[in-house]
Amino acid sequence: MVGVGPGFGYALARHLASEGFDLVLVCRDARRLSPLLVELHVLGASVEAYGADATDETDVRRLFQHVRTTVSSPALVVYSLQYFSPGSVVNVEVPAFEAAWRHNCLGAFLVGKSAATLMKATGDGTIIFVGSTSSLTGRAEHLSLAVGKFGQRALAQVMARELWPHGIHVAHVIIDADVSEDGSVHPNASQSDPDHIAHSILSIHRQPRTAWTSEMDLRPWNEGFWEHC
Repeated sequence: MVGVGPGFGYALARHLASEGFDLVLVCRDARRLSPLLVELHVLGASVEAYGADATDETDVRRLFQHVRTTVSSPALVVYSLQYFSPGSVVNVEVPAFEAAWRHNCLGAFLVGKSAATLMKATGDGTIIFVGSTSSLTGRAEHLSLAVGKFGQRALAQVMARELWPHGIHVAHVIIDADVSEDGSVHPNASQSDPDHIAHSILSIHRQPRTAWTSEMDLRPWNEGFWEHC
């Protein structure tokens, strides 16, 4: 899993660990995942934290060399980085625009390409890209997020068409919601429980080959469509 952080990232890690997955959790600074690793190790999970910059080709290549050495071909790869620098078109600076594109799109390409290369050797595996409302809607003040997320969605569509025939399930998940970081959601709050999102992610991975999902959008029951995140 690439892009592990509080909320959805931690919830998915816990969910996969409870299901017996061997986990490699990736973020730029692996040390900040130490408390999560302690928690998962207590549960008996096989899990490690790996520090890598997903926007750096060399770092990503080394990551998947490590994965190949430790767990062979990965069964499931989830890319969930999101970088957002708000601002109107006339005010967005080039470095901020480029940083958002690198995290939201380029990193997805680098990780997706490396994952697919390993999975093609076995003819099996799932790659899931996690998008947001801005994957479909170019809202005011959201230029840098929308451009990268639109690109990530295009990447997922191309990869699905190229890789499904090789037995590799590629899917794009749009989280159109404000996601609770600590998992506490008031019954009437317009928020998504990260544990429930994690459940949906795993359900995609477990779909039978004759009924694969290419794209899924998730939001709470009381959320207006295409408004949040």
